[in-house]
Amino acid sequence: MKIRIWILALIAIGACAGTAGAAHRHHMNRAPGHKGPYETRATDPTPCAQWPVVDTDGDGVPDRLDHCNNTPAGCIVDDYGCEYDTDGDGVCDGRDKCPNTPEGSKVNADGCDDAQLAAGRESRRPAAVAPESKPVAPPVEKAPEPSKPQSEIERKLLETGSFRLERVYFETNSANLLPESETTLNEAGEVLEKLPDLKIEVQGHTDTRGSNAHNLKLSQARAESVRSYLLAHYHLSADNLIAKGYGESQPETKEKNEEELLRNRRVVLKVLNPDALPRGVKVEEGKR
Repeated sequence: MKIRIWILALIAIGACAGTAGAAHRHHMNRAPGHKGPYETRATDPTPCAQWPVVDTDGDGVPDRLDHCNNTPAGCIVDDYGCEYDTDGDGVCDGRDKCPNTPEGSKVNADGCDDAQLAAGRESRRPAAVAPESKPVAPPVEKAPEPSKPQSEIERKLLETGSFRLERVYFETNSANLLPESETTLNEAGEVLEKLPDLKIEVQGHTDTRGSNAHNLKLSQARAESVRSYLLAHYHLSADNLIAKGYGESQPETKEKNEEELLRNRRVVLKVLNPDALPRGVKVEEGKR
């Protein structure tokens, strides 16, 4: 019985070896991963895969399929344990430190010819050291110049403590702001955010048409509309913004024509605490 088992084992081993031998071709110059028409991989589910795996040269191909049993360590091999040598210089891929050696070149044990070695030495040469120079004194840093006002509103506020908001429009005989007013109001809001300590009076003024009581009420409502817009769109303290209507009591013109009437209908920002202005700006008296 034992003799019969050994005979069957030898027959199976011979079948594996015969199959592998018939399929193997020389792979030295073939790119890794290429598979010929008669090749199988060590992982194919053949009867051989049932036998104990022995890999004497440690190249990942079992001895029963390895046709190059003494492959040097580190070489990249094909399915039958034979190393690749892509550039044909006699040093296998995986150990070849210069894998693109020109054909026919004489190489060392690392697969590099003289030209490649010379290029490698050149690339490792330290960079030339610049001659020592006398220390240069660092440039003297100038004190930063005070920032200049970025807009006409800011300039006027800093110079006079007061600014007329041009191009602020309301509906006729109403305190409803028109969309065309937003550009000027946004510019004013940005300036006031930069000067958070200022207390500002938002003044409303009208022309002399209509009754004094009506104009006073309308100017107050328009001043409050501007104040509400600024508080809603910018980080401002409500305590620092005061709306006050002056009606027709402080005209700028004698209203001889429509243009002079228009000049009297206005909204003005007035600084109430001029001491908080940068650099002690003096407010011109009498201007509102």
